Amino acid sequence: MENNTNKEQKISTPMAIIVAGFLIMIGILLVNNNKKEAVPKTLSEQVGVSKDDLNACIKGTDLDALNNKINTSIDNATKGLKDSERGTPYTIIIGKNGVKTEINGASSYDNVKQIIDDALAGKTDKKYTGNVALSEPNDHILGNEKADITMIEYSDFECPFCKQFQPVLEKIMVDYSPHVRWIYRHWPLHQHSFEKLVAAECVAKLKGNTAFWKYADLLFGMMDTPQDSVSAQL
Repeated sequence: MENNTNKEQKISTPMAIIVAGFLIMIGILLVNNNKKEAVPKTLSEQVGVSKDDLNACIKGTDLDALNNKINTSIDNATKGLKDSERGTPYTIIIGKNGVKTEINGASSYDNVKQIIDDALAGKTDKKYTGNVALSEPNDHILGNEKADITMIEYSDFECPFCKQFQPVLEKIMVDYSPHVRWIYRHWPLHQHSFEKLVAAECVAKLKGNTAFWKYADLLFGMMDTPQDSVSAQL
């Protein structure tokens, strides 16, 4: 009996070492996997654009030309506004028979609904006096291109009122589909607004219109996560 016991010990000891080593290896792999999963995706990666591709596009963007294009669009669209009325969000509604009206600020759903109903009827209580272009190169459009109503929104990814207004326009798009289309244009007023819009333009260029709108929602969400630098999150 004593010899058999010694023999069993000789077999079980190295086996225990092998099993222990195997368990340690699994533990290391699990820890490494958890570390990889713990690194959050950038916003561009969440819509299918790699960080390297985004950075390359941003680096290759003519920032002065883009800025001039945006400023020209804003100046024309807001030509009828007083300085005290200039700000984001600013939305121009074009309805039947070419009737135009405007919405200053983050209006309520009920108010926007009334304006849309009036525009569908070809009337307005507040006439628009600016010179907005109905179409611009690389416009970001959501909805039916032949819709009766066009909403042209000038917005800022760092504007809290713009973020507040987004769900209102989203609900209008649902409730009035397919009679309304939404055009998003930039009006950068805050510290990191231009940096964000350049990234958004690159996402549109690399991945298309659908990705742009998804990315825009993510950019508005960044206002709740200020712990990381803007560049790191893009």
